[in-house]
Amino acid sequence: MSAKLKAGVIGLGILGSQHVRFLDEQPEVSVEAVADIRSEAADKVGAQVGAQAYTDYGRMLAEHRLDIVAIATPDPLHLDPVLATLNAGVPSIILEKPLATTVADAETMYEAAEKAGARVFINFANRGSALDQATYYVIQQGLLGEIVYGDVHLDDNIVVPTLMWGARSQEWAAGSSTAHFLMSHGSDYLRWVLAPADVTEVFAISQRKVLGFTPDLYDAFLTFDSGAKFRMRAEWIKHIDGLVEFKLAFSGSQGYLAYIKRPGFGELEGWRANVRSDLTTAEHLDHHQKLLTLGVNIRALIHRPSPTAGELVAGGGALARGFETFENPLDWWRVGRGFIDALLADPLTPSSWTEWGPLPTIVDGLRQTQIVCAIVESAETGRVIDCAP
Repeated sequence: MSAKLKAGVIGLGILGSQHVRFLDEQPEVSVEAVADIRSEAADKVGAQVGAQAYTDYGRMLAEHRLDIVAIATPDPLHLDPVLATLNAGVPSIILEKPLATTVADAETMYEAAEKAGARVFINFANRGSALDQATYYVIQQGLLGEIVYGDVHLDDNIVVPTLMWGARSQEWAAGSSTAHFLMSHGSDYLRWVLAPADVTEVFAISQRKVLGFTPDLYDAFLTFDSGAKFRMRAEWIKHIDGLVEFKLAFSGSQGYLAYIKRPGFGELEGWRANVRSDLTTAEHLDHHQKLLTLGVNIRALIHRPSPTAGELVAGGGALARGFETFENPLDWWRVGRGFIDALLADPLTPSSWTEWGPLPTIVDGLRQTQIVCAIVESAETGRVIDCAP
């Protein structure tokens, strides 16, 4: 391998341009070439990092021997650039989520990557933020007991499908949906934090009353082989002040975790885990110190809940332990740095990532696609869909 990893990027929209900037900022990487069907976008982004610009990614792949290619084309248009990149002998790919909008495309890419012996990482960026990693830690350490139920609620402002990509917005949104665009995040997130549990069946509803060119929303119930059940909701029609609202909750047999990742009206960003009452003070502080060491800046909490509502008193009031913060240090590219470390060190899970489980690969992308497509099928047919791995 050369002194620096030689990188190329295909697709230079909002996320593709971010991939270019991220790769350019990594000292071990040199962005050699970029490609987009819009010549003005290719020329502009290429000039920013000193990379050769192309409107034909096939030509880019033929003229450069690249170590890594990032692909950020629209959701339904991943298959062709992935196959072309694999056929060009590129050993590593970073691909934007979702892997695909059909199971057939996902399986084709998976099989091609396996045949080529290439590593394909999927940019499920929600695995990278510090509080998402705190969520992973608390659940994996059993600090909530057995996870039995939860809720993932991720909505976009209506401007996303109608305006965010300019004149192409409706065309791109019509090729995707709230299921593929938003629930791809949630389905991977749940599989990650609940591992080794996986989804076995889904039931969902959808609605088309506002946008017309794509479903307005999906509301799904996921059952895991652990017995846990989760509700996962996503809308594309909210007339809200912000761009995104994102909230998660996990109910355990001995604790509860609430996470407001992107707040809505009247809410504050925040993360709170009420953990098992049988933890000793030493164990509580040990977990706190471990999280601090791992770069998660939260505080340990000993408090006395008072479950009351006016004159209604439920009892309780015993001392409880927890962790909390009212900040949400979003750092989407921590997972991207994990990809670079994996490429430099060879293993799929580098030492910098071992605390957070495996990095998301094409295997996770395939499962995410299977789950989301099952949600779409359930909403269309009104049936419970089996999607066990």
